[in-house]
Amino acid sequence: MNTVKKFLFVALALVASMASAQSLQRSTPAAEGVEAKAVTAFFDSLMHITDTEMHHVMVLRHGKVIGELHPAPFHGRDGHTLYSESKTFTAIAVGLCVDDNLLRVTDRIITFFPDKLPSPVSENLAKMTIHDVLTMQSGIKPDWNFRSNTTDWVRKYLSIPVADAPGTKYQYDSMCTFLLSAIVQRVTGKTMMELLTERIFKPLGITDAQWEQSPYGVNTGGWGLRLSAESQVKVGQLLLQKGEWNGEQLVSKQWVETASARQVYPYQKGTAAHKKSPGYGYQIWMSEYEGSYRADGALGQYMVMIPKKDMVVLINGASFNTEPELKHIWNVLMPGVKDAALAEDAAAQKALEDYAAKAALPSPKGKATAKKWAGKTVTVGKGTKALEIKFKADGSLQYRFDGRTVVASQGKWFKAIMAQTPPYSITPVAAFKGLKQAFTTASTFAWKGNELTIQTYWTDFISGETITVKFVDATHATITVKRNYLKKPFITTQTITYTTK
Repeated sequence: MNTVKKFLFVALALVASMASAQSLQRSTPAAEGVEAKAVTAFFDSLMHITDTEMHHVMVLRHGKVIGELHPAPFHGRDGHTLYSESKTFTAIAVGLCVDDNLLRVTDRIITFFPDKLPSPVSENLAKMTIHDVLTMQSGIKPDWNFRSNTTDWVRKYLSIPVADAPGTKYQYDSMCTFLLSAIVQRVTGKTMMELLTERIFKPLGITDAQWEQSPYGVNTGGWGLRLSAESQVKVGQLLLQKGEWNGEQLVSKQWVETASARQVYPYQKGTAAHKKSPGYGYQIWMSEYEGSYRADGALGQYMVMIPKKDMVVLINGASFNTEPELKHIWNVLMPGVKDAALAEDAAAQKALEDYAAKAALPSPKGKATAKKWAGKTVTVGKGTKALEIKFKADGSLQYRFDGRTVVASQGKWFKAIMAQTPPYSITPVAAFKGLKQAFTTASTFAWKGNELTIQTYWTDFISGETITVKFVDATHATITVKRNYLKKPFITTQTITYTTK
């Protein structure tokens, strides 16, 4: 073999090896004992939940991907913010520290922050342990706003009166998880992102992880992790395998079993909330299907591990009606899960593949821009919430709103990298610190009569916005801006003045 051919052979082998390390194996549902029609029905049921956007859905059985859905304009390679699904990753980092004998769950919180403590230290604060914080039983009443008003989150959090004895009252609080991230950083000398990258992400072939940081450079822990769907389900599969990956124990079996077992009842037995979440472990929720547990984030970010069926199911999206998402797993998908491989159903498999290939989020339909607008710039309203629209000669448009500039195409998605950060549902000090500041927009628009609708998604985040402008006459218009993480419109105006130039 000559030198060039040998080089190409080695290079191709290396690429193939890297691809293998990066990607999970694909299979058909039938080969893994699942009816293809059940997977299709599951996808379809999710796509039709009211007030819900599906961004990414993946189904794994026996460690293999048997179905995935990434409706346009989203793509499987896109990152996605996980909101509180991030908490489960923090629990894994804490487990690594326990495995390394750097800490114990019985350790007192105050021992890690001698420089951040109030004076005097209350009896309840002195008693607070890592176990209490892992199980959302710190005794501190949650304050969801203070992180937007201060920079030293640890000092501020520890200064809040501990009203209840730690370990006695469940109160869900993302700052508990942030505190765990700060502890991990103190005992390892590394950020939690650095620790997880070295010990978990690299062995799993995960290279796309990004995690927000506090103003002091601590990963936010309880929110702010951004990962692609495939990277997420790799970690779900790691949990399902009790911390083992390719013959190596990345995090101890004992820790995974403890973290994924009920440590506390978050809701009163007999209530609907308890049925949905019959227990809480270490930053992990129990689910109603026997033995299942999940990572859970706001607006419908779910990663569900189902040990009895050797399955992982991932759902990412934007929703104010998230409960049906879990119910569709149990009621639509699971009846099609069998104990052995099934005969291939070519028609059902093709229907599944066609459904996934054609899936798309709704986009505005209508006519192209009227010639009278070509080349003109329209400014609707005044001040910081003014909307400026430039109608380009090629039929596209560019709009500026709320400090961001986005380009949209008529009748199709225009994708572009933007310099500004996307709209965010939270406003902590130093928001987006630790993330790459390049985000992708996908935007399209259409006209219906004198009404213009622009639909935009930040496809490697979570945000989306729909802007509707109705031109009443030659100088007046109405405007509505709806964002996908807000129940009510971000802005709704009565008839206001617009200008053209």
